[in-house]
Amino acid sequence: MKKSILLLFASCGLWLAGCATSGHEDAIKWQYKTVSSTSDEVLNTPLAEGWKVVSFTVTPDGNKWYLLKHKKIK
Repeated sequence: MKKSILLLFASCGLWLAGCATSGHEDAIKWQYKTVSSTSDEVLNTPLAEGWKVVSFTVTPDGNKWYLLKHKKIK
């Protein structure tokens, strides 16, 4: 009986200690930037550097706007 109570107390203590820690420090931070051009070749350099396309828009004059994101380096 004493071992069960001790085990329950220890597990609750560990559970509460885990809940008290904040996981926000390890959250991924993103950098965003926009690139615009009438051709897709403008994306070659950012994509080679690890940027990813989040969205794009084509304006009536044919210009393409790309929203890119990249993992922020700490």
